Amino acid sequence: MRRFLLAFLTLSLVGPVVHADILGVRAGANYWKYDISGTARYKTSNSANDIDVNNDLGYDNGSAGVYYLVLEHPVPVLPNVRLSYTNIDEDADGRLTRTVLYGNTIFVANEAVSSQVQLKQTDIALYYSVLDNVVNLDLGLNAKYIDSKAKITGSISGTQDSSVSGWVPMAYLGAGVDLPLTGLSVSAEGSFVKYSGSSFYDYTARATYTTPWRVGVDVGYRKIKLDLDDFDNSYANVTFDGPYAGAYLHF
Repeated sequence: MRRFLLAFLTLSLVGPVVHADILGVRAGANYWKYDISGTARYKTSNSANDIDVNNDLGYDNGSAGVYYLVLEHPVPVLPNVRLSYTNIDEDADGRLTRTVLYGNTIFVANEAVSSQVQLKQTDIALYYSVLDNVVNLDLGLNAKYIDSKAKITGSISGTQDSSVSGWVPMAYLGAGVDLPLTGLSVSAEGSFVKYSGSSFYDYTARATYTTPWRVGVDVGYRKIKLDLDDFDNSYANVTFDGPYAGAYLHF
């Protein structure tokens, strides 16, 4: 939460240098509280080696800061830009329900394990505003960079590290409705792609209130789902989803 407040205060200091008639800017930060669920395995295509992140590893829920910057301009031929960064960093203790192969290590049934997982996501969305009045519609492309690291340490079998990284091109869609004269709006946006047996999607739905003083607040729900089929030697079906609250500055 301290990182969230620091980021917001920093944005409040640097924001006024942008002239609204030339470039529209929205910069903000969210505090996201999510549940974690799904299965994962590494370097094996045999689903018998699936590790349940809840029942085997002991994960339940977590929280993360999300930071973003939106740049919109009046030049028709150039896309608008939305940059965002999410850092999921969790650890847990659990006990395996059966013997599994993870990477090059065999972890045995009933073995106590500790684990850490980090999932950093950087999104660069380029989009065009097809509609921009009471009803808003944005269409474009999102380049998502995934940098994930995980480690499982067993009380008997030792430690196995794994990593997944790479760019994922995704379709981007945003839509919303402004309620005139109220400062209120509802909107949703998402990125998605499916190829080579793997699929990714990341979507957000929110309600927003923009004050007359260049400050706004929003509450919403975000869901990230990673369904990996031999993506950088990883196989997984993992979901992070839950509510968030945030604040932003606009110029």
